[in-house]
Amino acid sequence: MNNMKKLLMVCLFISTAMFSCGKKPQEELAKTWQVNAVETETRLPESVKNAIIANSKMVFTKDGKYTTTGGIGADQGTYVLDAEGKNLSTTSTAGKSNEQYVIKKLDKDNLVLTNKGNIVTCIAVN
Repeated sequence: MNNMKKLLMVCLFISTAMFSCGKKPQEELAKTWQVNAVETETRLPESVKNAIIANSKMVFTKDGKYTTTGGIGADQGTYVLDAEGKNLSTTSTAGKSNEQYVIKKLDKDNLVLTNKGNIVTCIAVN
């Protein structure tokens, strides 16, 4: 029984250490993202979707700034990400509208954002 308790404590310690070593959401977000898919509430022809994602990138920096380029439009400003990494707010300094996004997926390779019924899927650029 004593060995069982020791084993349980070791497993608990290892799982706690692994969980605490994970990256924080802002650290995962802070990189360059290539937009590779866009889904909209309004049905768009594939040619329009392709024009939207053509060379579209989103760059988030660790100091809370962002830029967008390509078919999604040029913009820059600041962003705030909640502690859980589920809600992203952008404030444009280029005269565009400020936006609120829900983050559906964020890991080292993938970012999926939703906004007003639209879904933007991105992959990390190395």
